[in-house]
Amino acid sequence: MPAFRRLATSLFVPAFAVVALSTLAGCDESNPGMFAPACPATDIPSAASDRFVYDGRGLDVGSLVSHAQLTSIAGDCQRGPKGPKDEQMVRTRISLAMNLTRGPAAEGSSIDVPYFIVIMRDGKIVDKKVFTDTFKLEPNVSTQAVRTELRLIDLPAAKNLQDNPYTLEIGYQLTREELDYNRAHLPVVKFRGRTQ
Repeated sequence: MPAFRRLATSLFVPAFAVVALSTLAGCDESNPGMFAPACPATDIPSAASDRFVYDGRGLDVGSLVSHAQLTSIAGDCQRGPKGPKDEQMVRTRISLAMNLTRGPAAEGSSIDVPYFIVIMRDGKIVDKKVFTDTFKLEPNVSTQAVRTELRLIDLPAAKNLQDNPYTLEIGYQLTREELDYNRAHLPVVKFRGRTQ
């Protein structure tokens, strides 16, 4: 599913997202003469790239509590610690950048943002990790760019460290109502990965 979204001016149309998980992040820190191992591919399900929270009184702008919008994913890979069976691991360090909007119905000064990282191999889910970061919005600011904490994902390495058989699917952890809202109101988009 990786691709750019066209930047839109409407509050209800998500902005573009860039996936920037580097596969060659320089030299491996544990062995300075070696290239870093390949990172897993990344994928953002379009229905999980925005999170609209309403106050339960309606779905108009006046009932909006917050809107989180995924704008980019950044990270790198390096040799990780040995696994439980003494196998070589690849450590992926990953962080999400997003825009947060405080809606007219917001009552607090902070926004909780739950998001997931699903680990897939050969089209099958291997594991799912759910995180929640809390961001405090500055007073008198309705929209703010933020970045999540750095998350570490250790995966078994392939025999050739320049191959990585895993895919990370990343998006917001939505309720059924939030997912239904996105499917009904947001255009289907595809995201395209970009290596830096």
